Order: sequence, then C-alpha cells, then structure tokens
Amino acid sequence: MSRFEDLSFETRWLGRPREHWAELGSTNDRAMAWARAGAPHGAIVTADAQTAGRGRLGRAWASESGEDLYVSAIVRPDAGKPIGALGLAVGVGLREGLAAWLPATQLKWPNDLLAGGRKLAGILCEARWVGSSPEVVVGFGVNVGRALFPGPLADTATSLRRELAAPPDRGEVLARVLPALEAALAAFFAGGFAAIRARYEPHCALRGQAVFVDMSNGAGPKEQARALGLADDGALLVEPPGGGPPRRVESGDVWLAP
Repeated sequence: MSRFEDLSFETRWLGRPREHWAELGSTNDRAMAWARAGAPHGAIVTADAQTAGRGRLGRAWASESGEDLYVSAIVRPDAGKPIGALGLAVGVGLREGLAAWLPATQLKWPNDLLAGGRKLAGILCEARWVGSSPEVVVGFGVNVGRALFPGPLADTATSLRRELAAPPDRGEVLARVLPALEAALAAFFAGGFAAIRARYEPHCALRGQAVFVDMSNGAGPKEQARALGLADDGALLVEPPGGGPPRRVESGDVWLAP
C-alpha cells in the first residue's frame, strides 16, 4: 500500500483530485472553500487530524492525529435533484465499503454507522446554493486505528482496531470505501433514495425497535414510538405508542429505547 497521502483509487470521479493535509480545522470547511474556488465534482479533502472537527448540530468530533479517516468530498448534483436524503446514501456507501471487514455494521438513521451498537462512523453533509444548483460537501469520519476514546465516548464509540483481531490501516479503508461510496452516490443521484432504499433498510438499526424521538431539536420532550422503516424520500416512519397511522420523522435525534 502506498503512503496514505499518495494513494490512488479505483474510482471514476470520486477522489479525483485530492488534497491531503497533516492538520486542518475541519475538512468540511476546507472542502467548501475549495468548492467556492472551483474544485470539480468528486474532489476530496483528507487530513491526518482535525482541530475543529464537528458532527451534526455542531457537536464536536474527536479527531486524533494519524489514527482515523477524516474525509470531505465535493459533489455537484444536477439542478433540481433532491438532496435531502444524501446523508443516507453516504451511509449506504460507507457500510458497503466497510462490509469487507464488518459485514454486520448497521446504519443508525440519519447519519451514523454502528458496530456492536457503538458508533463506528459519522456523516455530515453541508450545502450552499449557487443559483439553482447545490454545491454540497459530504463529510465523513471513520474510527480506524484508535483504541481509546475520551470521556463519554468510551462507552458509546468503537473502531476497526477494537472490533477486529487484524484491523486494516486507514489507507486500505479509504481505498475500499471510495468506490463503494461512488456507486451509492451514482444510484442516489439517478433515482433518489428510493433507488437505494433496499440497500439501507435491511441494515437499519432502528427498524422494528422502540425509540425515543426528538422532533424539536431539543426544544421539547422526547416522544416514544416504534420505528417501522423508511419512506421513499428517506423519512423515518414511526408508529405512535397508542397505534394509529405512521408519522414521518424528517429531522431530529432518535435513540433506541432501553
């Protein structure tokens, strides 16, 4: 395997070109700046470490040096293409790429991958509009080489190193993940989430489970429900505890009920 910063990939457009940094505040921030400067569809930014990595809702993402994958890709969907479920498509690609080592990896709607019930990877998609066309940065982090996690993450996170007797290095992971992600994104851009729903739902950690749903981003109480599955546009469908028609959850946090 080549040095991490010199890797080549078996892809048609994803990862071409690539910028690699020893340290950045955030790969998403750098990718967005690069996109504004004209970087093409498929360009990616990688880093050995982030000093201001973040997840959904601005949550901090622990980003140690040289241990894990920190990647942001620039994608330029055609005008009029729905992108609301893009993060779910990214999850499909990551899961399928990681399945070579962990075939039982699950997808936790809307933006995490789980191994053994612990967080293995996270996704953050950010967009700005240029006229009628979206300019999107797809960021993801995969815990590859670290063995220890700080603070409360010790009980909720895991890594390939912790899950496998002979874990791959981050270069091997990136080289396998990018082609799988490219294929998932191509299917999504061609047919929306409906085109990959059958590749997501069987691996959805929430489906059929009792869950608590925060539909107000922290502004109100959590609601208990049962997760039924996903709609063709990627919304989570839940059944209220008293029964009745399914309700759509389009955003907000979801937790498995104890």
